[in-house]
Amino acid sequence: MKKRIFYLLSCIIFMASLTSCSDSDSSKEEILPLSVSIVNGDKQDLVLGKELALEAKVENGLDARYEWTLNGEDVSKELTYTFVPQKTRSYNVQFTAYTTKDEATASVVINVYVAFDPVKSIDDIQFWTGEGKNKSVLSVQWISGDEWEDPEQDNVHFLSWGYRWDEKNEPTGQQMILEIAKADPRLFVFLGAGFGGIDGHSIRGFGYDANGDGQFSIKNSKTAKVYTASDFKDGVIFIDNPDTGDGYASVDPADYWFGGWYEGYCSYYLGDDGESVPEKFDYSGVMAEGRYLTPNSWDSWSFSSINSGMVNTLPLPQWMVSAIAN
Repeated sequence: MKKRIFYLLSCIIFMASLTSCSDSDSSKEEILPLSVSIVNGDKQDLVLGKELALEAKVENGLDARYEWTLNGEDVSKELTYTFVPQKTRSYNVQFTAYTTKDEATASVVINVYVAFDPVKSIDDIQFWTGEGKNKSVLSVQWISGDEWEDPEQDNVHFLSWGYRWDEKNEPTGQQMILEIAKADPRLFVFLGAGFGGIDGHSIRGFGYDANGDGQFSIKNSKTAKVYTASDFKDGVIFIDNPDTGDGYASVDPADYWFGGWYEGYCSYYLGDDGESVPEKFDYSGVMAEGRYLTPNSWDSWSFSSINSGMVNTLPLPQWMVSAIAN
């Protein structure tokens, strides 16, 4: 009899322990924390003009609500979000999942930068303006760093634009510059009084919003005079004496600028006509307003020193790239 009672008690204790374990396991399942992650990782680099499809992963998020924010602003309520940048900069994209009892967050920092594609022929150019069956190319070369005569490739910024035209219009190099500057909000042309040139002005400088942030300004180190993008009408500004164009530099080192008149000047070069990038450019014997375009012609501008040994920074066609399409 005692053995039977002991056996029954043992069975009851065993069953109770199973129930306790089951309850414990059930309890653990219920309190598993909500967790989220972004499949793409926590850092991404992206070329301006491209898009990035972001995807979130959620665990233990039954009936959860989702939210994506871009620099603090709501952009999506789904598990996925396609990021399309408008400017170069770092963006903070955050994903959050909410349940009635919990919330979890993950984020990714996206660094948006500009990438210029190489140009080997006229068909590689991405930025075009004008109308007509004929094509011509404007190219502008900026050199960063102190080495002019033998610069490294990373310090050569040789951008090119395409221009379409009809022969009946007899367009000049001057007209091409003005129309491209009007069409491309990143290109800025600085003009000053001088012999010949555009409407009695000569070209004193070229600037380019290279990082694509929508901002551009140059400052004179001697006079503290500042010109911003708003001072350029259709991408062009006309200055009068005593401002010569010398002494200016880009306020943002990420942007491109060269210019001057007495300390240095904008040099005009012409390449042979053809579909391919010319192997070399020769100094132009005419100014922009006297240069009549021909089919598949190539015009180039660079910067030359006057007071530093007459150094000419010749165009380096092997490193020509395309300006970004508007």
